[in-house]
Amino acid sequence: MSLQLERIPTGIPELDSVLRGGFLRNRIHLVEGRPGTGKTTFGLRYLIEGDRAGQRCLYLSLSEAEDELRQTAASHGWILGDIEIVEMIPLPDAPAPQTILLPTDNELTGVIARIADKVENSGATRVVIDSMAEIRLLSRDSAHYRRQVIALRERLSKIDTTVMLLDDITSDGREFELRGAVHGVIGFEYDEGSFGAARRRLHVVKLRGGDFQSGWHDYIIQTGEILVFPSLIAQEHHRPHQDIKVFSGVDELDQLFGGPLRTGCSTMILGPSGIGKTTLGLHYAVEAVQAGHKVAYFNFDESEATMRSRMVKNMGDDKTMDEPIGDHQANEHDESHKFLLRRINPSRISPGQFIWNVRRMVEDNDVKLVIIDSINSYLNVIREEKTLLPQMNELFSYLSNMGVMVIVIGAHSNRLDTSKQPDVVSIITDNIISMRYYEQGNVVSKAICVLKKRQGRHATEIRELFLTDAGVQIGEPIQVTGLEMGAAT
Repeated sequence: MSLQLERIPTGIPELDSVLRGGFLRNRIHLVEGRPGTGKTTFGLRYLIEGDRAGQRCLYLSLSEAEDELRQTAASHGWILGDIEIVEMIPLPDAPAPQTILLPTDNELTGVIARIADKVENSGATRVVIDSMAEIRLLSRDSAHYRRQVIALRERLSKIDTTVMLLDDITSDGREFELRGAVHGVIGFEYDEGSFGAARRRLHVVKLRGGDFQSGWHDYIIQTGEILVFPSLIAQEHHRPHQDIKVFSGVDELDQLFGGPLRTGCSTMILGPSGIGKTTLGLHYAVEAVQAGHKVAYFNFDESEATMRSRMVKNMGDDKTMDEPIGDHQANEHDESHKFLLRRINPSRISPGQFIWNVRRMVEDNDVKLVIIDSINSYLNVIREEKTLLPQMNELFSYLSNMGVMVIVIGAHSNRLDTSKQPDVVSIITDNIISMRYYEQGNVVSKAICVLKKRQGRHATEIRELFLTDAGVQIGEPIQVTGLEMGAAT
């Protein structure tokens, strides 16, 4: 006899992935979070999935009216179908008789009994109870509340129903009596930053008797859907090794670098603003496209029009470039499109969503080269800078396992300092190309050198750098003092 519990899909595929298949059948799950985190929307989505599968579904509302719930569903374009919605205000139908017990004792016991009776009589296999905060108000203390929740759990566990309890977190000093009384717990969090879109994320606190992916996972609520972005675990993703080489298209640069970029390598291009970092990155992109490989360019800084004009004016035509599509997914599987340009707004995207976009490019479009321009703007996405290095390390490991090259562009004004952002990322990259200004005879000139290459030898001299209509050109070795090389305009 198998002891493995059956899983119930939530209606959100990526969340089901985090839950390793979905909720546990015939168990009670708690979804908790502050107002505005999307608990009600999640509850409706869960029931809509059940209704689509032909299951009987019940929404017990202790706070919102039925017409409000239907308006919420309509705002997402959802049809509730045969989902039964019952308003159950947590008050007795008639005044309770005089007893030696406190009034709240009878009220809470009566509400719990009414809820259990309604679920049993409905025959529903999916139930949402919204919200437990209304029930908690009737309890005299946490022990009393916990006993009543356990009594509800025991009654519902005897019937074939999978229950979702919604609970508002209204006090930081609350006790965790509800978490201990249920089988599974998912916590929703809402972080309102000082600028840009609010960040929503969730984590599975427990799933008694079932496996799940731990950690925090970003999610967004958009019209018609809840999108969850599971946190990346690089070791879970692998592809057979392919020996792919991408040259820069500039012979002198390839000689300086010691050859081409290779499968799975990570390269950081560092330098001050205006030095030509993006142009250098586009050189590799064009060569990869001409070799028949797909390139994903995630652009945080420059406008789409500027990027396209660079491709047309400096790099040749843009016939191989895909139209910018944002959330629209047309043309991505058209093999004639090799350069996939994505304009990223750092104030409107979370780290998890960005990494998920990279994954979709790699796994859905077989991209072989990923370019992130720039890491400075990516710091605005990862508001807590202490998380930058582990997140980037996981992303680089994932891309290496998938046989994808990555170029990260970072702007700085002084010498390389790995104790500060964004230079710290250079610690985990395989290669570093440094581009700098220097003064020579009252003229500001440019220089380029290779500071690190893990997969082979590279030249150590500092070479002249020129930006022309044809792109990057490399000149002769130069001799300058350290002071001159450290000066920036």
